[in-house]
Amino acid sequence: MTNTNKEYIPALSFRVLTPFYDFIQNWVVGDVRYKARLIEQANIQAGHRVLDLGCGTGTLAIMVKQAQPGAEVSGLDADPDMLKVAKSKSAEQNAPVSFDVGFTNDLPYPDASFDRVLSSIMIHHLKTPDKEKTAGEVYRVLKPSGQLHIIDFGKPTTLYGKLLGPFLHKFEEANDNIDGKLPEIFGAPGLKTEILGGFWTFFGDLAFLRGKKP
Repeated sequence: MTNTNKEYIPALSFRVLTPFYDFIQNWVVGDVRYKARLIEQANIQAGHRVLDLGCGTGTLAIMVKQAQPGAEVSGLDADPDMLKVAKSKSAEQNAPVSFDVGFTNDLPYPDASFDRVLSSIMIHHLKTPDKEKTAGEVYRVLKPSGQLHIIDFGKPTTLYGKLLGPFLHKFEEANDNIDGKLPEIFGAPGLKTEILGGFWTFFGDLAFLRGKKP
């Protein structure tokens, strides 16, 4: 999504593919299943302020609002074209979500703004320095006792995932994920992190991470 030079890779790597993003997510990846599990894991309550980090076309943020109408939900992404789609979907589904343009390593929110920060299949797009900066920013914007919930590529646990691992390891941004370093990276600023389970996909093994702020 972003790097230290404030650049980002468009969804599916090429901007021309943006209109097909939701189709691929829904029918090829099956994202609704693991996003629903992530929302259940986050245990969002009425009155919570929730941030979807790297929200893309807003599917997760909209699902959060539908699951807990009493929460105040925001989505952030660096790609204005993706956010146009997100805003349209939010209006069509009558799920009011606030969408902001911004970068994960420099969040445009005050300290202690959110009870929950969620992220779905975005962190592996970041190189290590940007993961570390993003971790610091997440810690900063979480309220005391707030929580981070991530679903993303993790250390392979299935035979299939282990076979894919060397291929995914060729991509610099994915190395931390495949090596199982996300708990360490997001725990460094002060979150208590743990992996709560996994999810198999055709593209590799995903891991559910939770981080709690003291």
